[in-house]
Amino acid sequence: MNRWILCGIIACLWSCSSDKNVQAVKDIRELLLMQQKAWNEGDIEKFMAGYHQDSEMQFIGAKGIRYGWQATLDAYKNHYPDKAAMGQLCFDIYTVELLDKAAEIGHINGRWKLIRAKDTPAGHFSLITRNISGKHKIIIDHTW
Repeated sequence: MNRWILCGIIACLWSCSSDKNVQAVKDIRELLLMQQKAWNEGDIEKFMAGYHQDSEMQFIGAKGIRYGWQATLDAYKNHYPDKAAMGQLCFDIYTVELLDKAAEIGHINGRWKLIRAKDTPAGHFSLITRNISGKHKIIIDHTW
């Protein structure tokens, strides 16, 4: 009898952990969809809500590493001064995986594309998220 109770407890714990993982992956995907929508509305501040608002946040691009949420926001505003420069953003998410059993750290690989009147730049991204106060936020963005 005790063995069956133990099996039931283990099954319940596994199920709860699995549900948490499924929810975390869903939350991470929704974060990227929110960013895409905000970008396409021309709202850089709302787009930046997907990043951890912290001086240790990292953006790694062709020009090197930029530290800090504010520095990243300022760079986006400088590079994309208006909606025409922003264009329409499309994400193609290749993978979303959790890097820990507690579903606190996520990793996303994908492709981005901007559709603009004069050009269509595109590239790839690798993001690390952390669950901060119940929401996954981007803490490291490596975009090229």
